[in-house]
Amino acid sequence: MATTSLKDSGIHIVVYDERDKFLPLIRKAIVEPMISFNHLASCMTYIDEITRANEATVIITTSTDDRVLKTFQSSNLIEAVYISSTTNKPIDKSLTKVIGVYSRVNDMLPSLFETLDSIEFELNGNSILFHNNDDGSDNLDFYFYQLWFTHNLTQKLTKADLTEQANLFYHPNKQMKAVIHEFNASYDKSDALRWIDKYNHPFPYYMLISNALRTHDQHVLGLVRFFISDMTRHFKLLSSLHITTQAYYGTKLPISIVDRLEHQTAREIIAFQCFLPATKSRANALAAAVKPTRRRKMVSVLFKIDAGNAYGVHMSDITLLDMATPFHVINVSRCAGFNNGQQIVTIVQLVALDQVYKGQLYEGFIQKQKKAGRTIEDFLLETVPLLKANESAGKSRGSQKSSYMQNISENEARADEYISRGEWNQAIEAMSQIEDPSVRVLNKAGCILREYLNNLPAALDCHERALRQATNQEQADTLVYLGTVYNDMRQFDEGMKCYSQALHIYENQNPQDPAAIARCLVGLGNSHWACKQLDEALDCAQRALALREKEVKPRNDFDIAGCLGNMGNILHDKGDMKQALACAKRAVDLLNQCGKGDPRLAAALNNLGAMYQVCGDYPKARENFQRALDALPIENHPYRISTLNNIARLNAIEKNQQS
Repeated sequence: MATTSLKDSGIHIVVYDERDKFLPLIRKAIVEPMISFNHLASCMTYIDEITRANEATVIITTSTDDRVLKTFQSSNLIEAVYISSTTNKPIDKSLTKVIGVYSRVNDMLPSLFETLDSIEFELNGNSILFHNNDDGSDNLDFYFYQLWFTHNLTQKLTKADLTEQANLFYHPNKQMKAVIHEFNASYDKSDALRWIDKYNHPFPYYMLISNALRTHDQHVLGLVRFFISDMTRHFKLLSSLHITTQAYYGTKLPISIVDRLEHQTAREIIAFQCFLPATKSRANALAAAVKPTRRRKMVSVLFKIDAGNAYGVHMSDITLLDMATPFHVINVSRCAGFNNGQQIVTIVQLVALDQVYKGQLYEGFIQKQKKAGRTIEDFLLETVPLLKANESAGKSRGSQKSSYMQNISENEARADEYISRGEWNQAIEAMSQIEDPSVRVLNKAGCILREYLNNLPAALDCHERALRQATNQEQADTLVYLGTVYNDMRQFDEGMKCYSQALHIYENQNPQDPAAIARCLVGLGNSHWACKQLDEALDCAQRALALREKEVKPRNDFDIAGCLGNMGNILHDKGDMKQALACAKRAVDLLNQCGKGDPRLAAALNNLGAMYQVCGDYPKARENFQRALDALPIENHPYRISTLNNIARLNAIEKNQQS
């Protein structure tokens, strides 16, 4: 059974029916292979054996027995429970995995199909691989698809080979045999994309290929290589199609992955181990992101993807991106206010790697392997035993635990769940119960206390405690947090000391991290600016801008615009209004390109309007104030209130001039 589980969608449907009568009814409606049990112990043993970390099981049962349902509820491998019963017995509301009780199979199916779609989106989202391991070494799995597709030495198999093997895989499932026969009789490589429609053509893509992609199953991938080749012949560089290349993908991700994304935005490259079905509709992707999940420690995530450098194909509302497309992580932020303010969604901005840079990345890896005496063939042959080792350890390629999750306590995990929902006080309470909190926990608590609870003394205490036990990189990062708190407390001399110490550490690291140095320079410059040390402040801002424009990879236009805004304000205070306006205009131009819909565009427009007002150009001041309001329709947002106050001052000035 465990071997067969590789040859499916990664979603297991298990029927628990003590009367052993229900399976024939549900089998008529669902193509997925199913197995039925009438003994609970055997059912749970089977689920434990077949369900790997990046897979999920859905239970369909006729039982309303509390003991049975609580057993399903307690399993981390079970995503959802559907009950088929005519009983009116109320179900315990604490059993959150129970979707509903249905008296007719046909009433159950629409909800079941929706759940299966949601799980598939989560599995694809959870197939993320990072370019590097936690220790900074190469993550070999990241390179798998590029090398498998370009260097694979296995013999080229055909549609007939796939059909023969598939009939063995799915014997004796009559429905699967029917769709396999249809594929064998009707498939044409010129129309390969038609066969990824899971409802009309569940074989081969949905029922065989999707999970093999996520698990790097070379046996299955060898069988379907011809199909993947036929698919990708339809793909083009999306920027060449002269259609919008902005796409979105909404899903749930484990807190561990989101935590790593948040801490790796300056340098990290990621790839999804699938053909990613992104959508052109932000609203649709957001709806998918905020759908409820019954898995623990999951966060709503919306990927905002610039796919111009990627290969893919537009299919109605969907943009299907090539398998394992590598992306730079540009920015990670948490936004509140979705779903009547009850949902916190983490926004992850991705940009597909430039094709030249992508080629250099893979060629560099190949050369590194050659220097180590390893061939690509060695690499591919080693992949299979690596997969088996991961399975025996209860891991999948797309969801291996980072060192963060290996060292996390239950209280910190609970705190992270509160953070994902924006419940800041509860998060602090959970972290306060951790004995001997780590540097990571203390800094995390300090940031929440400063940013969301405005408790600066408590934030200062957390970061000071962290500094006492911090070493190396942690020490520099903690000093930056401390500098930020001191600046917020208007103790700018202390802030300056912290930033200066952090800068000394960052600049003496080998290799240097230009993003960290730039971030430190921005904080140091703000301290100098607040102390009216304008020459020193300008020097810091210029150095930070140079790093962000020339050395920080990938380029982050939001950070560059922030530097320009700082420079504009410093130059304004120095009396150089011409250069101040030039910086403010450049910041607005950049944000117009990358930040439409982002509050920072409204802030930059408001800043530009204020500068025009100081210069006496009231029409341009009013024009930019109005653009700021148009860019941020959210009532009571601080940036909008600031703009309205500026307009009120402008109205008063013009009224006085007229009188």
